Amino acid sequence: MSDLGLIVTMGAGVYLLRLAGLSLPAVTIPPDWERALRFIPVSLISALVVISLAGNDRTGWEGVAAVAVGAVVVHRTRKMWTCIASGLIAYWLLRLV
Repeated sequence: MSDLGLIVTMGAGVYLLRLAGLSLPAVTIPPDWERALRFIPVSLISALVVISLAGNDRTGWEGVAAVAVGAVVVHRTRKMWTCIASGLIAYWLLRLV
């Protein structure tokens, strides 16, 4: 499958999932499911970080240092976007050095 076909397929899948969620507004989610779904963003970010650090030979100490910077920032601010932004900025700056 070409890259464009893959992007279009993934976009259509996301659109259909959103449409399905909007078409069922009266459905309530059990509290156990809501509690479990809160951990999805954190687990996805963790999975991406672990895969990028473990599976890529090009990532050296810069990647580990950027993860440490992001961890410190998210620990202080408790906002995920600051973790992502600070980690990316630290990584780019360390790659320039």
